[in-house]
Amino acid sequence: MESSDAQDRVTHRPVMLPEALAWLEIRQDHWYVDANLGGGGHTRAILERGGRVLAIDRDAKAVERFLEESANRYAGRIRVIRGNNAEIARHVHESGITVSGILFDLGWSTLQGEESERGLSFSEEGPLDMRLDDTTPETAGDLLERLPEGDLADLFSEGDEPLAVPIARALVQARKAGRLPRTTVDLAAFVSGVYYRKGFRRSKRHPATRVFMALRIRVNREYENLEESLSGSRQILAENGGRLLVLTFHSGEDRIVKRTFRQWVMEGTAAFLFRKSLSPGEEEVRENPRSRSARLRGVSFGGP
Repeated sequence: MESSDAQDRVTHRPVMLPEALAWLEIRQDHWYVDANLGGGGHTRAILERGGRVLAIDRDAKAVERFLEESANRYAGRIRVIRGNNAEIARHVHESGITVSGILFDLGWSTLQGEESERGLSFSEEGPLDMRLDDTTPETAGDLLERLPEGDLADLFSEGDEPLAVPIARALVQARKAGRLPRTTVDLAAFVSGVYYRKGFRRSKRHPATRVFMALRIRVNREYENLEESLSGSRQILAENGGRLLVLTFHSGEDRIVKRTFRQWVMEGTAAFLFRKSLSPGEEEVRENPRSRSARLRGVSFGGP
């Protein structure tokens, strides 16, 4: 029988792993930050190539899972922090290490999606929670309960939802009638109903995908955290040099990273590792369809 560690490696497949490792240029005993531990795939790969890792994640379960399964195997070369990567500069400073590279994987892991109680996926019924950190005060259900129609429409538009306005209107009407969706499956069916009434019948993507993504982003303040994380990463790497790689999974994240990297290059504080974003190859997309929207961007800092 496979160990639980082996089973998780099969279940969770890190996206664009060879590309990320190649551009990080892993060096023996140098420290790297995996700013989104998740299922631990990138962290393990860096460790197996001789690097040392400071891993960060807001998700207590992700931290506990990794420590239970892998901490002993990499003793002395891994430090795991439960915390927000928006505070990455503080975490690194308090750890007393010099970092050669930082990797952000902004997608949530397959393991998190399989936990129905989180409400991240509509493949199984769960509450409208969507918090990656259970200390976050507001859930997706709370947002649907309190936001006015205009704010809901803006929220969905941030997730590139083309029917943001009619979906928001329908939700507010349902709320007034006491029929607001209460579970992931209910919300997915509700959004599908709006699409059906508007004449949409078939699509490769489930109609509720963008709505769920937009709610998750707002609940977890992902855009705000990303901007703070990038700023903190520059603070860390500009001092001694190093590389910063960011793996995004939708256009909103990618726009923030692209704009920020371009600004740094114009200011002369960083250099592009590659000018255009990298995408997963055809074989990876075929084997792991979730990777199809991934984009990898990277910059380097020369140091003193």
